[in-house]
Amino acid sequence: MFYFSAGLAIIGAVLYQYFVKLVPGSINPVVSVIGQYVAALVLGICILPLFPVQGGLWLQVRQLNWIQLALAVSVVLIELGFLLMYRAGWNLSTGNLVTGVVINVLLAGLGVALLGERLQLINVAGVALCLAGVALISYRPA
Repeated sequence: MFYFSAGLAIIGAVLYQYFVKLVPGSINPVVSVIGQYVAALVLGICILPLFPVQGGLWLQVRQLNWIQLALAVSVVLIELGFLLMYRAGWNLSTGNLVTGVVINVLLAGLGVALLGERLQLINVAGVALCLAGVALISYRPA
């Protein structure tokens, strides 16, 4: 659960950053967020049995599309992943740092592969240093 929860948070955060960039500029940002959370609410209701509870504006709306569903999936993975990470024993300081570095490395790759962004050699060296840092930060002696 320790690494699974971090992986869940990393996947969700990478998806979120990518799809939020695809939201059309013409749509009101609040309406977009509402669309994301309506979809997240539906997903949350669907997964609720897996986590049992103990005790008991039209023009803008017409602009919603598949991106809000993709963002909703991303948001659910982020929230669930971080919650499970901390419950599994990750510290706030290292858990978020580790996931943040990995997220940014993956987003750099996503930017290059899907958005045509370019990385210089110095950027690649920085990525390597970040990955080395993640290994050192997340090291847990046996």
